[in-house]
Amino acid sequence: MLALALLVAPVAAAQDSVVGRWGPLMSWPEPAVHAHLLPTGKVMFFPEFEAGDTARTWDPVSGVIQVLPRPGHNIFCSGHSFLGDGRLLVTGGHISSDVGLKDVVLYDAFTNTWRDAPDMNAARWYPTNTTLATGEVLVIAGNIDHDAGSNTLPQVYQPATNTWRNLTSARRELPYYPWLFTAPDGRVFYAGYRTECGWLDPRGTGAWSSCPPKRYGSRSYGNAVMYDEGRILILGGSDPPKATAETIDLRESSPVWRATGAMSRGRRQQNATILPDGKVLVTGGSGGSGFDNKSVPVRAAELWDPATGRWTVLASESRYRGYHSTALLLPDGRVLSAGGRGEKSAQVYSPPYLFKGARPSLSTAPASVEYGATFTVGTPDAASLARVTLVRLSSVTHSNNMEQRFVPLAFTVASGGVSVTAPADSRRAPPGYYLLFLLNGQGVPSVGHILRVGGSGAPPPPPPPTDPARVISFGATWRYDDRGVDLGSGWTAPGFNDAAWKTGPAQLGYGDGDEATALYRATPRQPSYYFRKTVRLDKPITEARLRVLFDDGVGVWVNGKLLYQRNMGNGTAYGAWASGTSGDNAVLTATLPLSPNPFVVGDNVVAVMVKQANSTSSDVSFDLELSLTPAP
Repeated sequence: MLALALLVAPVAAAQDSVVGRWGPLMSWPEPAVHAHLLPTGKVMFFPEFEAGDTARTWDPVSGVIQVLPRPGHNIFCSGHSFLGDGRLLVTGGHISSDVGLKDVVLYDAFTNTWRDAPDMNAARWYPTNTTLATGEVLVIAGNIDHDAGSNTLPQVYQPATNTWRNLTSARRELPYYPWLFTAPDGRVFYAGYRTECGWLDPRGTGAWSSCPPKRYGSRSYGNAVMYDEGRILILGGSDPPKATAETIDLRESSPVWRATGAMSRGRRQQNATILPDGKVLVTGGSGGSGFDNKSVPVRAAELWDPATGRWTVLASESRYRGYHSTALLLPDGRVLSAGGRGEKSAQVYSPPYLFKGARPSLSTAPASVEYGATFTVGTPDAASLARVTLVRLSSVTHSNNMEQRFVPLAFTVASGGVSVTAPADSRRAPPGYYLLFLLNGQGVPSVGHILRVGGSGAPPPPPPPTDPARVISFGATWRYDDRGVDLGSGWTAPGFNDAAWKTGPAQLGYGDGDEATALYRATPRQPSYYFRKTVRLDKPITEARLRVLFDDGVGVWVNGKLLYQRNMGNGTAYGAWASGTSGDNAVLTATLPLSPNPFVVGDNVVAVMVKQANSTSSDVSFDLELSLTPAP
């Protein structure tokens, strides 16, 4: 058995280096139908339909989800992109299906505030935002209502004056959420999803010009990605779903579409994400005919290599991600995949490059750089580096990432690191925030550094939090041991190995009929049940508030320190019964003592014991909510 165990770990590691690995499924309060990587490193998301006036952030380091101030109207089915200073411009919104809003708001992640901007000419439902080389934002398409139909007037938001410029010479009916990219010559390229494509000159009152049609026709709910400077990949989509893909190089004097490798199977409603190495990861989607056919899910991810044009099938996701799903690159090089219609969950994917050896260290880098400037990035691994790249922060919905783009950078080895040359001008990289990566010869990326390109000075720091952040919500998934075995006293310690424990969402228990996870019901009853959960923090904690549902006794430890107990007068040993009873599904609230403070920056283990009152108890219940206030 020992020999077998020793063999399993290397085999698993080898498989991970080929197909990657999906992390545990996370329960979220709402579907992430719109998702954005903010310049603070957090992910902002907002849900669908009537809940679209509520936005939240998820911290990929701590796992904390926090409710944001309300934007003032329903921003579901809006367009969105980042300004040069990092503010998110959100255009249009939702009254009902095919009926939009003309409202516009700006979200500032550094101050956690919304601000109204001037209304557009008319409503837009499913518009696309495209940040231009000038730092302005083109807003195009979207439906007004059932009678007026599509909004055919392209408009350019001018942040310097907080005004709109109408492209009256460029009126055009376009599909919902059209795919648009700022090209290397400063024009905007319309890539679909219809068979047609085109060029829009956004100067003055605007002008359209044509381009060759695609090789494989229309691609509704497919994807388009600028995977390199001026190079675009489109893939999948249509009904029935296509497996084909094609590319175009906008830098050519007469660009044409060329076939590239096809995916292993057709899919629509999927997401495509640019990785730090310039490869394109495709996740989710349906392989069946129809608008959003959940009965034919495509759970295996695929990876496209622009150097070969070939696809590699990767690890499979736990849930179906189709219509209303999102995916985006995180600063640490992993990929968040979330949402779907009514799907209140998320999962994080670690690509194969994270299992191919040590990551390059990125120790220092500037907060911002100007175009054409040379800047130093500190790293002890300079000699092993093969590439330095930028990936623009994502803003994605409905299979359309309106912001991501890949920019390779020239570099030379220098004392203490590498000397890197910023993009020459804003046509290569529109002003705003990007993830800066160092990659070694094995293609392993560093953790990304958030860098402002084309902006003077560092952004203001985020304000001190005023509200506690919920790090564990009711309904969260826990590890648990219900075998009726005495684990001694060491089970509360961070280093205790709970890998063999079962996992399940709360409420956990039996006997009340409202359990999400049923615990083992021994006869006679066992006195104690064990639960553990890890919470990752990026700041020290100044206050901790607990809400706990239990029946009959409960004890709560953090990193081995007992912080809360109720009906535990007989002690915390496994064989001791609760010293009292509680009402069914009793919920108690407490502020936890933090002197000395058991919480640490990094991983923290919350351990819970729930006790029965006697050997004939009819039920047991457990759920817990933990809210923490971080230090400024």
